Amino acid sequence: MNGNADNPSIPAETYSREYLLSPSLEGYAEFLDGGLSSAKHKQLLMLDLGPGIDLLEIGFGRGEFLRHCAGRCRSATGIDYSQAAWEIAVETLRGTPNASVQVADCRALPFAAAAFDSVYSGDVIEHLSASDGQRMLSEAWRVLRPGGTLLIHTSPNAAFMRFVYPLARRLLSFGNRAAIERLDAHLDVGRHVHLHEYDLRHLKRAARLAGMDDVDAWIDADILRSGASWHTQTLQANPLVRLAAMLGRLAPLRYFLGNDLYLRCRKP
Repeated sequence: MNGNADNPSIPAETYSREYLLSPSLEGYAEFLDGGLSSAKHKQLLMLDLGPGIDLLEIGFGRGEFLRHCAGRCRSATGIDYSQAAWEIAVETLRGTPNASVQVADCRALPFAAAAFDSVYSGDVIEHLSASDGQRMLSEAWRVLRPGGTLLIHTSPNAAFMRFVYPLARRLLSFGNRAAIERLDAHLDVGRHVHLHEYDLRHLKRAARLAGMDDVDAWIDADILRSGASWHTQTLQANPLVRLAAMLGRLAPLRYFLGNDLYLRCRKP
């Protein structure tokens, strides 16, 4: 995927084997054990896959999510524009005959219209410019069959990062320095590769501009991911964090306190 001065993009070489196998990426430990992170497992259940479903994953990364999808559907196809991702995913998917991966551009998917029953993209759209993100959504919508479902996940929440995290980091660093440093390391990876992070309003707007109607978009009320996420396990012991998690269950405050943004739309 190439960019220009007005429409930048991250070079595919940035997503190297070293990047994809970094312990700072959430889900790495689970990947080594053949599993999924708690967040990815939740998204797998959201897809409601079945034996007659043909799935497309846009941005398969290491390939572990696609492998788990393949165990629940008829076929699981993945695209990524990183050659290193393809190489790792081929290893991950060895012995999974109904899964296939290829190097391709999410802005121009190499598939016919209405080719898939389900299209999923997790933690990809924030790596694209706003215009490229909209093009990715348009392409995902194009290859989705009538009656099919598109599911998008993105994190972090731009509203949280802008208004809440700077203050929260200062408050929490006194008693949770190790946890904050760990979270900072995770966020630092994103700072180098996230071109356009979303809040809920702008995620909905991108979907509408991509031609979708009746969009269901929300911020997960489980702000701490039930303590199962590697960067919330230690933070949840802090009373301020627990208070924020309780307040985040209220929709108005969740707009600023939540970090897992979802977009789901069923094609008429």
